[in-house]
Amino acid sequence: MIYVAGCHHDIQSEDPVPFFYNGAAVSRQREQFVRLMERLLIDKKVELVAEEWGRKSESFGQVLSKKYMVKYADINTSFDDLDALQIPRDYLDSPCYAEGQKREWLQRRETVMLERIRSARGTAKTVLVICGFDHLESLAGQPGDDESVIAVGHRKDGWQRTDTPPR
Repeated sequence: MIYVAGCHHDIQSEDPVPFFYNGAAVSRQREQFVRLMERLLIDKKVELVAEEWGRKSESFGQVLSKKYMVKYADINTSFDDLDALQIPRDYLDSPCYAEGQKREWLQRRETVMLERIRSARGTAKTVLVICGFDHLESLAGQPGDDESVIAVGHRKDGWQRTDTPPR
């Protein structure tokens, strides 16, 4: 079983967020996100956390993986990966690229993420994938070996941010 939880990347850790965001709202969303991840880890007996991360700081996924002694894999594409895939490093935020081209580059990244999940999985029966909302539908729509993939539908819970694009 694979559970895929999408999020805004700025709620994945204690990293400071840009000054124009409401600090209290971000703190509450982080708390809710941690509760959700912890509940999934315990209730679903998760054996691997595969997270789109890549920052130097520790994510909540990493913290919880250590706490519950669960295997962890960072599935993000690094700058070196982007270069090898011939994807501009600024493609998401640059107005120079068409939306269709951006979607194609996102799909290339998702192919790498899926390969990393499969590689890290080993014998893990239950996997929690944490990724940006940009990847949620695609990663949740790519089951492997006829197994169930469930998109964690926390967006309807009312605590997630709605004031920024889903990255």
